[in-house]
Amino acid sequence: MAKFNASAKGKNTTVNRSNYPAYLMQEKERLVTAVLTTMFGEPKFYGSTDNDIVQLAVKCAKEDPAFLCKLACYARNVGNMRSISHVLTAVIAREAHEYTRRTVRNVVVRPDDMTEIMSCYLAMYGKPFPNALKREMASVIQRFDEYQLAKYKGSTKTLKLVDILRITHPVPQSKEQEALFRKLLDDTLETPYTWETELSAKGNTKEVWEELIASGQVGYMALLRNLRNIVKSGADVTPVLATLSDPEQVKKSRQLPFRFFSAYRMLQQEDLMTPDIHQTLESALVTSISNMETIPGRTLIAVDTSGSMNSPVSAKSTVMCCDIGTLLGAMASRLCEDATVCYFDAASRWGGAKEGYRIAHYGKYDSILDICDQNCIAGGGTDLSLPMKFALEDDETRRLKPFDRVIYFSDNECNSNWGGLYQTVQGAVDQYRRKYNSHFWVHGVDLQGYGTQQFCGSRFNLMAGWSETVLPFILLAEKGIGSLVQAIEEYPIGE
Repeated sequence: MAKFNASAKGKNTTVNRSNYPAYLMQEKERLVTAVLTTMFGEPKFYGSTDNDIVQLAVKCAKEDPAFLCKLACYARNVGNMRSISHVLTAVIAREAHEYTRRTVRNVVVRPDDMTEIMSCYLAMYGKPFPNALKREMASVIQRFDEYQLAKYKGSTKTLKLVDILRITHPVPQSKEQEALFRKLLDDTLETPYTWETELSAKGNTKEVWEELIASGQVGYMALLRNLRNIVKSGADVTPVLATLSDPEQVKKSRQLPFRFFSAYRMLQQEDLMTPDIHQTLESALVTSISNMETIPGRTLIAVDTSGSMNSPVSAKSTVMCCDIGTLLGAMASRLCEDATVCYFDAASRWGGAKEGYRIAHYGKYDSILDICDQNCIAGGGTDLSLPMKFALEDDETRRLKPFDRVIYFSDNECNSNWGGLYQTVQGAVDQYRRKYNSHFWVHGVDLQGYGTQQFCGSRFNLMAGWSETVLPFILLAEKGIGSLVQAIEEYPIGE
């Protein structure tokens, strides 16, 4: 994404949140990295990026509203980041009315997207709602049928779906729709047949789950998140596993990879894992990268396992930033022709290793889930120079063909550096290029979006996100034909 052409010194330098030397990002890059790594309103190890996102989004809405619209749509539909897309939509409704229609039509996927966006706008700006926002909400509510409106009507929420109807005054397009809106107003919508309503009415039992599964009314996400409950109930999981492993269903579901690992870990912890379940979850992860191009040559995959990576993605989640890093790192290693994986932190817990890193080599058929389960350890300081130290000093590496690239999975909050030998890790990269491979690439996958980097100059590609969709940008950048910002700039949003 980022190809910094500025000097490694001077105005391009700054300090990160650890008060350690780092490089500035361009504003679009700061915004993209923060947006694609943020569940808005949730804490982060080095402090929230919420205010930064809003400030950058407001500025972008005034200077390049088309880009902000595309970013909101990309975040919702490609990055699978829901809450942050609602925030960006609210900013657009306030600051860039002309893009409200295209943003709303792309971001509203479910009826509760409407109530979330309107609630977000109220929290950020208060009343009144902009006319453009009301007009588009009146339009998109007409997409949904009775089942969808009943399922997401939000009876216990402060802002309900019926409130959207009263605020926006949609004009029914038919007699049937007029009757439907009247039922929403009168609260007489037919109670939807969902797993929530059935479990609430009948209990979390084997019979209820088997009936729900047979009905085909339980969505992919619900099956994945309830896999532990289904197993514990004693229900037959065979049809569930068939759905979860179906390649078409996997792609259609657009689940973030860590959702599969979260299900895996919960089952492991309760001793509920079986070979069939393991294979199903593994298959789903492999399917998500099955059509990606092989990354040729030698690749060093650097996974940050420092203490700051022990930050959960949300207050209610057990998934840590280090889980995402190890998972994406394992998926990337599966794509590589020849991969060496380096897990690193400045005060290593890897069996007392003095180097601060541990090196691993995985085969094409090693389990991604097992790799993550064994390596999701976070502790010590963040020293991004450790993988480069290995690349420069390891005797075995010297006897082999030099690395063609390094791929970092990190929050980039470097707070130590090879005994102070270099101001930033860029110094070690420059040394490697001089000594071994002048065409060596650095790819940085930012997992927290704090707004600074440790690298600059040519052959540096900055990416961000918690989805496997970042991985194709490795080869696109090296071929000079694509980057993450470019993909967002080219994202179709309609007329």
